Amino acid sequence: MSKTTTDLALIARSGGGITISSAKTTADLSTIAKAGIGSGAFLIIRAAGKKTTADLCVIAAANPGHVLFEFD
Repeated sequence: MSKTTTDLALIARSGGGITISSAKTTADLSTIAKAGIGSGAFLIIRAAGKKTTADLCVIAAANPGHVLFEFD
C-alpha cells in the first residue's frame, strides 16, 4: 500500500526512519525530511542521481545530517 506524503511525514515525526524513491517531488521529500526534525528520524532517498544537485541540497537542508542519498 502506498503512503501519502502526509502519512510519511507523520511516521518521520514519530521517529520512524524511511527509505523512499526519488520519484516524489522535491517539495514532498523536503516535507518528509523536515518532519523528522527533533525525532532523530533518517530519510534515505534511493536513485538520488535523478534529482539535480540543487534539489538534493534543498532536501538535505530540510533536516541537516539526517538525509542520506543513494546514487546508483
